[in-house]
Amino acid sequence: ENFEETNVCSEYPGLYKVMMDKLNEQRQLDQFTDITLIVDGHHFRAHKAVLAACSQFFHKFFQDFTQEPLVEIEGIHQLPVSS
Repeated sequence: ENFEETNVCSEYPGLYKVMMDKLNEQRQLDQFTDITLIVDGHHFRAHKAVLAACSQFFHKFFQDFTQEPLVEIEGIHQLPVSS
């Protein structure tokens, strides 16, 4: 069995939650964050890799934009972003 055939999440079912909790903790402590989103006038630090993995919009955006951007998002309120 090679690396590509191994599904780590099925072999270690708790790993997904641990990983997501750790990524959120790192974001809250501003560790390894590499982008600032501005939503409703509020600044949120984030991980580009996580945003790109979860959003086709951000995936395309980051492919086209190479420097660390300060991104203002209009049309939504801060509550869903801050979670």
